[in-house]
Amino acid sequence: MSRMNCRIGNIKRTCKREGEAMKEKLLLVGAGGLGRVVSEHAGKTYECAFLDDGKPSGTLVCGVPVIGTVKDLEKFYPEYDKLVVTIGNNPLRERIYQQAARIGYTFPNIILSSVYISPYAQIGQGCIFLNNAVIQNGTKVGNGVILNPGVEIHHDSEVQDYALIYTNTVVRSLAVVGKRAHIGSTLTISNEVKVPDDGVVENGHTLL
Repeated sequence: MSRMNCRIGNIKRTCKREGEAMKEKLLLVGAGGLGRVVSEHAGKTYECAFLDDGKPSGTLVCGVPVIGTVKDLEKFYPEYDKLVVTIGNNPLRERIYQQAARIGYTFPNIILSSVYISPYAQIGQGCIFLNNAVIQNGTKVGNGVILNPGVEIHHDSEVQDYALIYTNTVVRSLAVVGKRAHIGSTLTISNEVKVPDDGVVENGHTLL
């Protein structure tokens, strides 16, 4: 496949020639660990770029350019009209999504191929579901939710907006994880338990 070199600012990149299919553009907000993980997978579908407050424009992060900071959201719309916030801080992630929504961005979900989602589950926007997550029948998952590898959301349970659940945790049937809740690794939220908004559950615990 023939290609040519082009530049974004001072960044030299490889671009497709005229007539070749172009990927849609996607802004990833946050070029830390989660951002790097997400970029590996989102880059298969989208032409990605980062906004990050801690890295100068022109930096390449795993081959993806940093093109500005969060203050530049309006500047890059509508050249980029899709955005995913790759930041684990739940209140901050919520604020950035709300700001971007007012500008007009839309928020695709980043869902790895190994994830299972029941066709009878309800999923919001701007979610990130990593390797081998399972979302069963009758489940509701809100906007901006992050599910790390191996998370299981059992039938008829609910994970509300901007919650974050770490690796190998199980949310049992009829349980509710509240907005912006921070749920650690390798734990169980038992049947019908409610984790409150902004609640924190530490690694390895079981909520009965």
